[in-house]
Amino acid sequence: MSALRHFVIAIASLACATGLVTDRATATTVTVESAADSTLISDPDGAQYALGMAYQIYAGRVGDQGLGTLRRGLIRFDLSTIPAGSVVTSVQLKLYMSATQGPTFNISLHRAQQSWGEGASFAFGGGGTPAQPGDATWVNRFFPGEPWTTPGGNYEPVASATKSVAGIAWYSWATSTRLVSDVQGWLNQPAANYGWFVIGNETTLQSVKRFDSRNSTVNQPQLIITYNPPSANPADVNNDGFVNGVDLAIVLGAWGTSSPTADINNDGTVNGVDLALVLASW
Repeated sequence: MSALRHFVIAIASLACATGLVTDRATATTVTVESAADSTLISDPDGAQYALGMAYQIYAGRVGDQGLGTLRRGLIRFDLSTIPAGSVVTSVQLKLYMSATQGPTFNISLHRAQQSWGEGASFAFGGGGTPAQPGDATWVNRFFPGEPWTTPGGNYEPVASATKSVAGIAWYSWATSTRLVSDVQGWLNQPAANYGWFVIGNETTLQSVKRFDSRNSTVNQPQLIITYNPPSANPADVNNDGFVNGVDLAIVLGAWGTSSPTADINNDGTVNGVDLALVLASW
């Protein structure tokens, strides 16, 4: 299977490069606003503070006056306007940084592994206020009684995207394989859409960065998504209007995985059943 897979992928790539395969799908681009965002605030005494309805989210480490505690942003987007069965091809996150401490630092997006809430807590500044029911805190996903498995939140250790940020400005996290995979997975399984953690420099004092949230009157977060609408034929894996070598290459390239794109019959594994469906619709 390995030799066949590499051969078909090579042939499909050649077909695309030489124009033998054309894309008839009408790509659609939408801008989605944040559905929820918040900030987790660490506290050496275990106090639970939150910023559920604040105008900003924070990421990084504060200075000595704040006891050097950490801030981790959370952000989630509603994808219900995108038709089920669509294939996501590009994802771009835009955040407006409205305040900063320290020099240039990286801000990374990590896919959240558990659900979390946005309560009614509100405060100016990153110190937070006592958590309200339903708030996400450093200890709880939903205050007061549903804890994170790990304090500080549970997220994929490998970043989906990273951006170096400096002065006050709009910043864009460009599309990446992981960003596309995250959004595709949430589109396919909306109940698992927990959004991203926004993680900054957690080592250097006064490295914290502030980004405007959905509650700000201006400069709300934006998620720009380009997708191909669903095909009438599930075997048209890339929704280009044809069932051909490109679809076969995608299936073979994802063989044995749980790829939501290539798992045509949605049984959890890309295998011979999916291959047969492609060949039957050729």
